Amino acid sequence: MSLPTHEYDYIVVGAGSAGAALAARLSESGQHTVLLLEAGPPDKNLWTRIPLGVVKVLEQAKLTRSFFTEPDPQMQGRRIYWPRGWVVGGSSTVNGMMWVHGTPHEYDLWAQDGCPGWAYADLLPWFKKIEAFHGSDGASRGRSGPVTVTEFQPIDALPDAFLDSAEQAGIAPRVQDYNAKGYGGSYTQFNTRKGVRCNTRMAYLDDALQRSNLTLQSGVLVGRVLLKGKRAVGVQARVNGRDGAFHARREVILCGGAFNSPQLLELSGIGRRDVLAAAGVPLLHELTMVGENLSEHVYSPMVYRSKPEVSWNHRLSSLTGQAGVGLQWLTSRGGPLSTNTITAKTFAPLESGGLHAELKLQVQQVSAANNRGAGKMALDDFPGITLASFQIRPRSRGSCHIAKADPAADPILVSNHFSHPEDIEHCLVALKKSRQIAATGPLARLIEEEVRPGPAVGSDEALVNYLRATGATAYHPLGSCRIGSDAAQSVVDTRLRVHGIDGLRVADASVMPTIAATNTNAIAIAIGERCADFILNEGR
Repeated sequence: MSLPTHEYDYIVVGAGSAGAALAARLSESGQHTVLLLEAGPPDKNLWTRIPLGVVKVLEQAKLTRSFFTEPDPQMQGRRIYWPRGWVVGGSSTVNGMMWVHGTPHEYDLWAQDGCPGWAYADLLPWFKKIEAFHGSDGASRGRSGPVTVTEFQPIDALPDAFLDSAEQAGIAPRVQDYNAKGYGGSYTQFNTRKGVRCNTRMAYLDDALQRSNLTLQSGVLVGRVLLKGKRAVGVQARVNGRDGAFHARREVILCGGAFNSPQLLELSGIGRRDVLAAAGVPLLHELTMVGENLSEHVYSPMVYRSKPEVSWNHRLSSLTGQAGVGLQWLTSRGGPLSTNTITAKTFAPLESGGLHAELKLQVQQVSAANNRGAGKMALDDFPGITLASFQIRPRSRGSCHIAKADPAADPILVSNHFSHPEDIEHCLVALKKSRQIAATGPLARLIEEEVRPGPAVGSDEALVNYLRATGATAYHPLGSCRIGSDAAQSVVDTRLRVHGIDGLRVADASVMPTIAATNTNAIAIAIGERCADFILNEGR
């Protein structure tokens, strides 16, 4: 039995960071009917409300889809775990909530590399539009947007010690707000509201779904975009085991993220000729960059035994400690449960005196041996903290392609980490800078010893081996449907329209040409907002 055919003005596929914002804005005037389709379930899990509940969410894997890369020869043949949100709100419902605009210089490079209109000056008004933050100047921060942003308030000496030591070591200055210029260090900013995760379901959909012209359907797996010639006219989808079609009078917009948006294009016959032929999908429109240009950070942690008063290991793993932090969150919405345990970070140049941030270094008030792998994360049984780092814009590129014509099958993910020589060099510099911070002033007085990788791992060769053996996901894959003016080098144009296909756009992290932000949720939401603006103002 097939589903009846439904018709809407706009169909948005994916209710994640970008898709939720996009659908809410398209429906705002009440003039257009909008269908928002999400493959995952509704956002009803208690752990998605509690900020530190992200640990439980990732461990349970009920609201994530667990992707793994192919064995990466540069990472000792390991298959890297790349989970993505599979729930209303998408990855904004399961991520670490760290709010980062990005590095202005990197956005400016987008504009210089075939993406006019995507420089930092073009994006700043959108960052301001989406956020409500009251800890900095109004010139660079928004005050009344839908996403509430708060700054962590220290409950012990560690965040200040980290920031002061980074400054004293000459790594990067301490600043009031790292989002003001994308440079320097300050307390971590989270998209939380009164101690609760402020994901795009809360920020955009809770109000928007009161409108009769916006329909959200979860548990819907879209199998392909329906094309009539070179125009998108709807989607084919499976709902409760039944196949049906939804028709779009105006446009279809894919917001599935770095893996599922290129996957859906390829399932629809749009992509590389060789990939589609191998998967048994008829080629309807050749676009060679679909699924190419995939990029992700390599997250590298260093663990230190610390003074007990600044490590949260015991209180988050013991029954008495858990009761205490739970009561603190219930009564004041504060304390460790109001964070993801990363309480301060700094954005630093490769070399002292550099003008642009090229590395991110951060402090985490817990430690664990499992570096962002699948399954349960067990905290160390000693007082420990973590200093972690990565380069902001890796040069290495991977790919994401279908293996067969099945929307439920995982695409083939090739990470190619460290295939560009600069990447391993820059991550090595970042590790050394973490050690410099740990050995400096205020932070040195809170540290007993380095545990992982340990002082015996001192040479460049040994540290590089450590990077290859332990480097993990930062949860920031993007780039597989990149923006560009040249269809031979990109998938969408500067207004996010798929090259050569009318009525079809992509709006999510997949369109970013490079990683310009160390945490990609804010820019993903801004992309959804911009896409709605492009659509509603087309032809004006």
